[in-house]
Amino acid sequence: MPQFLPFRGLRYTPSAGPLSDLLAPPYDVISPAQQRALENRNDRNAVRLELAEGGDERYEAVAKLLSQWQSDGALARDGRPMLYVYEQQFVEEGHAYTRKALIAAVEAQPWEEGAVKPHEFTMSGPKADRLRLLQATGTQFSPVFMIARDRAATLRQFIDEVMSASEPTESGTSIDGDHHRLWAVEAGTFEMRKIAPLLAESFYIADGHHRYETGVNYRDWRGAHEVLPRDHPARFALTAIVSADDPGLVIRPIHRMVPKAAPANWREILEPAFDIVHVKLTRGETHRSEELASLVSDADAVAIGLELDQVHLLKRKAGAGLSGAIPAGMSEEWAAIPPNLLRYGVLEPLWGINDDDLRAGVVVYSHDIAEVTEFLDDHPGSVAFLLNPVGIDAVMSLADKGERMPQKSTFFHPKLGTGLVFYPLNPD
Repeated sequence: MPQFLPFRGLRYTPSAGPLSDLLAPPYDVISPAQQRALENRNDRNAVRLELAEGGDERYEAVAKLLSQWQSDGALARDGRPMLYVYEQQFVEEGHAYTRKALIAAVEAQPWEEGAVKPHEFTMSGPKADRLRLLQATGTQFSPVFMIARDRAATLRQFIDEVMSASEPTESGTSIDGDHHRLWAVEAGTFEMRKIAPLLAESFYIADGHHRYETGVNYRDWRGAHEVLPRDHPARFALTAIVSADDPGLVIRPIHRMVPKAAPANWREILEPAFDIVHVKLTRGETHRSEELASLVSDADAVAIGLELDQVHLLKRKAGAGLSGAIPAGMSEEWAAIPPNLLRYGVLEPLWGINDDDLRAGVVVYSHDIAEVTEFLDDHPGSVAFLLNPVGIDAVMSLADKGERMPQKSTFFHPKLGTGLVFYPLNPD
């Protein structure tokens, strides 16, 4: 089972400015325009560490910047090991949510050891970039997002007790309007005993597979050059742990767009596996996205453009097989999640799209229906498919079986904030 420890976090001091001006999203969701906006909010915004510009020289530049901010007092390290309780308040589709996490250092172990379980595949490029940044700075800037089953409600109870006992240590509103609060809790024997039952639970990566794998690679890199004690920070990864039954655990679907027309015999190809229902939109152009969103839960996929400007619901027929080449050894549960149902039941049969094609970028992805409709407007003749989200139970069940989902299967929303606390990978 995964081991986790408190740590001496590196945090902004009041001299750095308001936390609202210092927070950033993780590097992999920051657009160039948002990067400029974040940099303009404050000269010490976390984006300057998380996503520096330039070539190979940028890694050392970030290391120098980090050292400078510590020297001038904008960043300071906590004097004692801490656990950090983290709350995010956000709005999703008109509903207000609160998500709570415990930030700690979780042992970085290879997947095969089974302590922490992945649910998606990763790419090599981001891991190489993140490793070079770690090697240069010796600091993790963004937490890995993990889920714990928390069957005894140990995690939720500990978080709620901390939040009710004191005011937050830090709070701020990020550029996307989400509210962030952090409680720094000195972690002694009493605190660690209270959350000890979590050691018997499985942990699952929700978001940050690349960051976690990079933590393992950094541990191995350090271990090849020096002896790392069992509790050395370099053996662990900065992690935010969320209970699997947290009511603020929101997973968005990731929709697919294919920039080519459907074959003329698309209906003949799909009818063996799907009931196909034509839907006429009635609420007008300004409400198109809302109307499409209301249809998704009634089908396995909402297809837009199989016929010019037409919408169809695709519903898998009971017991029907998929005509795509499902990999050997994968379960029916794996094949039935929305991304795989579309991949093997629709994309491959209609266009012959295989895994190499997906890696080459022949399919475009978005979690925003408005972006999907804009894409269709800008690319006449294209086809889009709106999907339902993969549920957290399926995420954990498949991870328990060792069956990873394809990339772009889940979008845990919102992303964790970067800038609340950093994790130095050296004891002092």
